Amino acid sequence: GDYVVSVKTDGNEASYSYPAIACSYSVSFTITQPVAITYKAYVVDVLFGIETDTLDTTGTVLHEKPVLKSPEEIQKVALAFSGEFELPIPMYSAKKIDGKKMYEYAREGVAIEIPQKKMKFWNVQKTDQETNSDPQFSLECSKGSFIRSWVKSLGEKCDTVAAMSGLRRIKSHLFKIENAVTLEHLKNNLDQLDSFLVPLEMALPDVKRIKVKGHDETLLKNGQISHDLRTQLIIKFNPDQDELIQIVPSTGVGLLALIGVEPEKGFRIKRIFNC
Repeated sequence: GDYVVSVKTDGNEASYSYPAIACSYSVSFTITQPVAITYKAYVVDVLFGIETDTLDTTGTVLHEKPVLKSPEEIQKVALAFSGEFELPIPMYSAKKIDGKKMYEYAREGVAIEIPQKKMKFWNVQKTDQETNSDPQFSLECSKGSFIRSWVKSLGEKCDTVAAMSGLRRIKSHLFKIENAVTLEHLKNNLDQLDSFLVPLEMALPDVKRIKVKGHDETLLKNGQISHDLRTQLIIKFNPDQDELIQIVPSTGVGLLALIGVEPEKGFRIKRIFNC
């Protein structure tokens, strides 16, 4: 199944629980574009009435403002707050300006112009749970979108200010929290490690696939690209969108190889797998 290892990290926004990290020990080189997470889902707690420098409750309170809307009115505004928006990037973030991370400027007390970027949010819903009486919502967002920016803007839409008081990632692309295992469970069941790992072909759901068999498969296992396979690669590979192509057996089960393009050299086998 789609097993995912749950982890926690120490960062500004990542000071909350960030599960859903796909793991595979079969790859010893870096794959960038194919495994990039294109969208994520979160559960977020919102504290209305305060604004902080980090846009979450771990930061310093900058000012407070009365909350005049009722919980029902706030919920109505939140559920309607979806779409694509140009929003400011949180000052305490790893976004680089002139080669320096924004949070480094913030910690040094250096004032900079805060850039904006397109962020997309959808499927906003009210959850049945609340933390310390703070409203809690679930929502999905595109890669590179900041939940803290959504929370700040939500406060403004509710004629007040707001800060994120909790955040939990529940989905990263196809990987869901309900399929996750804790680090403690993983540690106590190391003899079952293989059952917790995501098969590599499942970790590359958006990478195009070509099936081969017979002579084409034999040549590939020996590090050669057959004429027929090269023809299929020419047809299927889009240099503006694709970094790699998966080559799989005719059964569709397993992964034989990853093939990419090198400038002035054409198609090259990047990795062959035992399948």
